[in-house]
Amino acid sequence: MSAPRAGGWLPYALAAGGGFAVCFAIAQATGRREAWDAGEYFSIGIPLMCLIVFALAWHWPRRPWRWTLAMAAGQATALALGGNSLSLWPLAIIAMTVVSIPQFVTGQIAARLSPRRMPAENDPG
Repeated sequence: MSAPRAGGWLPYALAAGGGFAVCFAIAQATGRREAWDAGEYFSIGIPLMCLIVFALAWHWPRRPWRWTLAMAAGQATALALGGNSLSLWPLAIIAMTVVSIPQFVTGQIAARLSPRRMPAENDPG
């Protein structure tokens, strides 16, 4: 496997770190316990996270849904560190799934446009 495809842990760390940083920064800047309680999450945060996922899926186009999932894990970590009650955790998972749709779609588009994409007949898995 070539180096750009393998990536190892780096793209996961970048995705999770990006989700964490965006979510945590917005919560801190707006004084909210949860970033998505602020309008800036939707006007600034989601576009930033889409850019991060686009770059990751462009560079590592195989199974781009992984970058959205790792980003959601980073956001969930920021939410947990924000002192939120775990009693609403199931609702937070549902909300995280919904607000991750733009990143998922962006990752799919970037992976299809990527010049690093391997033709289906040559893809090992």
